[in-house]
Amino acid sequence: MGEGTRWLRARAIVSSWLPVLVAALAVLAVAGGWAMYTAHAVPGTTQEQSERVHWTVSGEFQHGADVTRENPVFDVGTTLANRSTYFTGASPELDGRYVATYSGVGAPAASIALNATLVVRAVGENTVYWTDRTPLDETSADAVQSGESASVAFSLNATRIAQRQSEIQDSLGQTPGDVEAFVAVDTAVDGTADGQPASLSLTHRLPVSVDGDTYTVGPAETGSEPMTTTETVTVTNDYGPLWTIGGPLLFLGGVGGLAVLGAGRSRDAFALSPEERDLLAFRDDRAEFDEWVVRARLPEAVRDRPHATAESLSDVVDFAIDSDTAVVEDSESGTFYVVADQLLVVYEPPVLARGHETSGGVAGLGLLESTDEQTDLVETSQDADGSVAESEETTDNSDDDADREESPRPQD
Repeated sequence: MGEGTRWLRARAIVSSWLPVLVAALAVLAVAGGWAMYTAHAVPGTTQEQSERVHWTVSGEFQHGADVTRENPVFDVGTTLANRSTYFTGASPELDGRYVATYSGVGAPAASIALNATLVVRAVGENTVYWTDRTPLDETSADAVQSGESASVAFSLNATRIAQRQSEIQDSLGQTPGDVEAFVAVDTAVDGTADGQPASLSLTHRLPVSVDGDTYTVGPAETGSEPMTTTETVTVTNDYGPLWTIGGPLLFLGGVGGLAVLGAGRSRDAFALSPEERDLLAFRDDRAEFDEWVVRARLPEAVRDRPHATAESLSDVVDFAIDSDTAVVEDSESGTFYVVADQLLVVYEPPVLARGHETSGGVAGLGLLESTDEQTDLVETSQDADGSVAESEETTDNSDDDADREESPRPQD
């Protein structure tokens, strides 16, 4: 039922909400234009911090111990290298080396200074209670090229480390914290970055823990440190599809919509005539009160009764509800009736509604075509009127009987 009035409803909505639609489309056009202008015409720039690596220094420890005392496992003179545990009785001397490697693509030559120290200290949670430092060795190398290394060697005696720890504890008494020992190598690199002097300092450690007849070495605390500089870079802002594509689409949609509304407004294409408004009101009432409407063909005897004319279909339905009866929609004329005691209430649909039905709308209404249903409806009308109203089927049958009586009988 709504297919024939869909365009009318669209026009009615546009006509009623025209100022709002114009404002909304204008906002869309402005927003889309601003997004399009920002993303494509003047994207703007942003200052970003860029970090550049010029060269890198990395370090590693190497260590080993020669077997100097007779034992049933290792031959004297054997070198035990890069083990996690050594035996104090067989090889108390630990020989180590720290290697610092200088590297960088196109990095100029640099100088490297290395200083190895044995550190024994007592530490607690975030607290150092005492520290004892013993210099081991130091060295320096000049004009170290990228990919080259500088190293410093050191030697430790595990027995002497244990003795030193005991001496300090005996002299200080029972001190808090845990006692630890390690070799610390301080590395200082002097080079250049972008033609300017640049220096880098780092410290790596090799822990040494003496426990009775063994001592543990490592794991080493090493790694690499880069020489970096920070510079400010101007970068053009980059916008995503929401701006680069969505902006033009919004702009075109807003401007196109405004053009359509403007053209329609100038031609008065959206305003509805009184007849069209009546048609929409009738369609709404017809859909709302469909359960109260019975579709059938009324006999002439019922339609000739005295009647009152209603202003709208809703008035007819209200009268039918008060009268506890149904609304009859005549399938031929499309007129709505309420058959009540001594009164027939009639509502004529708008002219445009009757035109829709004549052109094919009636078939879509699902009209009753069952003769039994028509007969039941007529009987209901008879009860309401108190008189007999013959159905069209009965009338047709009576006419046939009359024709047969008037026809001459055939001659024998």
